[in-house]
Amino acid sequence: MKKRTKIIVVIILILVAIGLISSLFAVQILNRNISDENIFIEHIVEPDRIVYRNKDGKYYEFLKNTDKYNTIKELISKSLSNYNESGNTLSDDDIDKIHGKSFIEFDYETASKNYIIPLEENDEKDMIKLGTTGGMVVSTNLKNLNKMKNTLDNLSEGEKAYELNYKEMISRNTLNSMEYRYLQQFKQINYKIYQVKIDNIETYELYKEMCNLAFDEEITKDIFNDNDLILTLSLVPKIDVKVSVGNIKYTYEKMTDVNYQYTAHLLIVSKIVNTDCIYNTDLSDVEQQVDLNNFQIEYDKQVDNLNPDIFVIDFDDFYNRYQNATSSITKNQAEEIAEKGFEEAKRVVGEYNKDTQKCEEIEVNPNNFFTRKYNEGDNVESYKVKVYAFLREDDMGNGVKIYVDKKLGKIVGATAFGD
Repeated sequence: MKKRTKIIVVIILILVAIGLISSLFAVQILNRNISDENIFIEHIVEPDRIVYRNKDGKYYEFLKNTDKYNTIKELISKSLSNYNESGNTLSDDDIDKIHGKSFIEFDYETASKNYIIPLEENDEKDMIKLGTTGGMVVSTNLKNLNKMKNTLDNLSEGEKAYELNYKEMISRNTLNSMEYRYLQQFKQINYKIYQVKIDNIETYELYKEMCNLAFDEEITKDIFNDNDLILTLSLVPKIDVKVSVGNIKYTYEKMTDVNYQYTAHLLIVSKIVNTDCIYNTDLSDVEQQVDLNNFQIEYDKQVDNLNPDIFVIDFDDFYNRYQNATSSITKNQAEEIAEKGFEEAKRVVGEYNKDTQKCEEIEVNPNNFFTRKYNEGDNVESYKVKVYAFLREDDMGNGVKIYVDKKLGKIVGATAFGD
């Protein structure tokens, strides 16, 4: 009987021990899962989207509040085992190499500090927090990277695939500040630098007409299927662009020995790129180097230096002389005079090829195309005069027409136009 009682006691003790051990394991597993989830919630702001680049260079986006987004987020939560804001730092070159291979990235509409997990050549199993420049390792020894990659490949099936392409173009036409009256339609980035995002052909056509845009490649409706456009107007800086999935970075460099004209820079960029996160950097010295007063003085000085023997300066005096004149000039003489006009027109609308030149004899109202100063507006005279009108244009339908009066041989104005 005592022996039987001892056996029962031993069995009970064994069962209790097993129960305790099982409970300890369960608590550890539960604590680990809670800890993992807390790492994500405590340290990582929920991204607006998750972007996956597969090994073939195709990009897929998963938006917040979708089943696939939640699946990826949960998988990453379970993969995290630690978080440290003082990890190893990486350079821009290091990040560029990561962006050139397969990865998963947490992206935010305006924040710069995205998170990226390399899915190739990630021996340390790191998660990296991106900064304005470079990045920093914030988590190591992530679990289940292979499972993560396989899951992402499965989730990508049936989703729209993007390629990260972009192209820069410069308009052949320039604008001086006096012509350009629509700066309120742009976001002012810095002194004499303006920018706008365009995401449909109708809006582009409005800006094309407004800014007299002329590019070597035609902008069609199909371009907007996979791309957005960023139009930047700048007075004298040189523009460089760097594009990644999470942002676009513009840098500006002051150019010297140039005319004071606005240049239109167009960036055609894949919709997979976060065009709501644009950085315009290295602007600190632009304002000091491009002074408004100097600009006005230099521009007005060019107007004051117009040759009165070629350009009409005083339109009332000209008209009195024109009415009393009995002389006339030939088309060849007018052509030589018009050449001076095309040379001067470069500061206003840019240069056009002489091979496209045409001439017609018409009547026009003289205008102050060449003589208006920085703060002056357009002015057209009420009277008409007979002129030789010399036209030069490009294959996009943009051009300039110079008016040379047929009696006195003076340039009485011009007009610029776009298609």
